[in-house]
Amino acid sequence: MVVKEVRNHVETGLVDDALERIMDSVEEDIDQEFGAVASQVDDLEGKTKSIFMTRPIGSITSIMETVGTTDITLATNDYKRRHNSQIDRLNTGTNSRNKWGDRVLVTYVPVDDTKRRQMVYIRLIELALKYNALKGENSGDYSSTSAEYEKERLGILRGLRRGGFFA
Repeated sequence: MVVKEVRNHVETGLVDDALERIMDSVEEDIDQEFGAVASQVDDLEGKTKSIFMTRPIGSITSIMETVGTTDITLATNDYKRRHNSQIDRLNTGTNSRNKWGDRVLVTYVPVDDTKRRQMVYIRLIELALKYNALKGENSGDYSSTSAEYEKERLGILRGLRRGGFFA
């Protein structure tokens, strides 16, 4: 999203450069927590019949299996994708095995979650804008407490993994 689009969702008196710094930081947080939009690499322990990706799979780019010290790039007939994030090892195919090797490196394109990411992105920007780093403040009859920033931030980020937004 660009500054103009973000301003359609949040009210702030910040100049564009300051708002862009917050936007960049929020985008980095989302990518660090959930991976990039277009590509994901999961490095998983094998030794089972099924492995589970960290995100729903759109398409599989490649799978490399490590057995001992040997790396093997698997053919598409060596595994079967099941459900959203599960991949089963097949005992048929070019490199057949009953179970996955010691380690499995899966490169894939995740299901497009752009709309959900945008909602999390906007909520994190709103949180950053309202957070004032104080536990609370008092002035005469006025009293206010700030949200626990990190707790609320993690709740919003978890909403992307769950597919909901209940912090």
